Amino acid sequence: MTELDSRPAASSAALAGTVSVLVALGLGVAVGDPIPVLTGLVGGLCIAAGAWALRSDDHTRIAGGSVAVVIGAAVICGTALLADDYWSLSVALGFSLGATLVVIDASSGLVPPADEPDELTKTLEENFVVLLVGIGVAIACGVAAAVRLPWVLVRVITGFSMHPLVGFVTLQAGFLFALLLLDRAAVVLESWIPAPTATTDRALDGLALVGTSWWDIDLPIKAAVGLQLLVAFVPTAQGLFDRFLATLPVLGPVLRVALSGPLHLPLAVGCLGLLGLLVAEQLRQWLLQWLGDSPGRSLARQAGGIAVPAVLLLNALVLTAAGVTRHVAPTFGNAGHYGSATVLLLGVLISVVALRALIRLLTGIARADLLSRRVTGFAAGSALLFGTTLVAAERGLAPLFVLVGCGAALLVWDGGVHASSIGYQLGRDAETTDSEFVHVTGTAAVLGGAILLVMLVRYVLIPMAVPTTATGLSFSSVVALGLVLLAIGAFTLALNAHDDGPRLSSDRGGQQGDPSANDGD
Repeated sequence: MTELDSRPAASSAALAGTVSVLVALGLGVAVGDPIPVLTGLVGGLCIAAGAWALRSDDHTRIAGGSVAVVIGAAVICGTALLADDYWSLSVALGFSLGATLVVIDASSGLVPPADEPDELTKTLEENFVVLLVGIGVAIACGVAAAVRLPWVLVRVITGFSMHPLVGFVTLQAGFLFALLLLDRAAVVLESWIPAPTATTDRALDGLALVGTSWWDIDLPIKAAVGLQLLVAFVPTAQGLFDRFLATLPVLGPVLRVALSGPLHLPLAVGCLGLLGLLVAEQLRQWLLQWLGDSPGRSLARQAGGIAVPAVLLLNALVLTAAGVTRHVAPTFGNAGHYGSATVLLLGVLISVVALRALIRLLTGIARADLLSRRVTGFAAGSALLFGTTLVAAERGLAPLFVLVGCGAALLVWDGGVHASSIGYQLGRDAETTDSEFVHVTGTAAVLGGAILLVMLVRYVLIPMAVPTTATGLSFSSVVALGLVLLAIGAFTLALNAHDDGPRLSSDRGGQQGDPSANDGD
């Protein structure tokens, strides 16, 4: 027997989500700022789709959900760049987030039960860390591009030269350092090979024989190398070494050239390779701890934080290599693309942090039993739609649209609560379409009657009783205030009209259920 899917009933939940999106879209266009609202709504729907995809055991689907969540956060961040002022931004974000919370609760549930993991919050937290790493890489690439690091390295390598005595002593120290690295690198390579063959065994044994630990080096050798390092930089010792090389007419010039730098380059390459091997092993150990017991699932949750910085940095690399410049300062033209990538990643990071804080706040409210976890998204989303509609009234939204918007917000809340109650008692796929239709149409009829009543008062009674509006009086404020009072009364009528609530199915005990009886889980 499969476990009951207690998410909101599909029909009413879909209706609530659809109404919320249509309200956000329609009022956003009507208020005169369509582009920020459309942008924020697209980002919000991406987040909702990602939250839905995270409810899965398929790693590919989880990775797609993570990418959708991060991209949605980035798109919502772009809303701030498109809004003309703070009021326009508040309207755009209010409508977008309101619809997003409703759609998340309707499709996957915003606050999971206490015994289930919160995949959306975990995804946001892990992507936060990965985005921080991406920002650090972007800053490092920006600095490297600003100072032209590749050309600097070429000039350093081609112009590298030192005194022959210093080169002779540093070669000895470098070989000792390489032997120490090789001793540890052989162990790492052996751990990386799952099933070594006879050839690999012989190679690893040879590396182990060549490599040595610090304690296996004889004390006289360490003392001799240390003493030479102290003496090599003394001018008197360098002069004596020059005189020694001058006594060798054939071998002296060869040694002078060889000890001045050419022999150090292959040694440095080998030491860097061994160091890279050890660093890779440390990163592997850190990743194993970071990814936990389920590395595939953890890596899938972090896919968005990996993909977005990778795409931005790759784009910056291609543009920089192609010679396209983006000047952010007179001396940092080469770092312009990486600077833009860093700014974009910072915006995405801020959006992720804000979204995580919002979800944690709503989760805390639900955990404190101040609001049922099953209707948290519906309640918060409809409240945002309702409040943003009143804000839009001050931005010049027509009174009729204000009435319709607030009425639709109340319809969304009532439909979401009803869908959550049915889903909790009978399951998400229960055949209760007729009951849901009666409930929703009844609520819509009551709210529609309230809207008609307000319009009748506005366009018939007010002109008859008060022909002119007082000077300086904001008519939209009056309409908004009256709307709040009428909407509360209308919703009270809606609750009374459907006080009987949904019924439990006969296969679950044959008892009648009260929607609010189990509302605190």
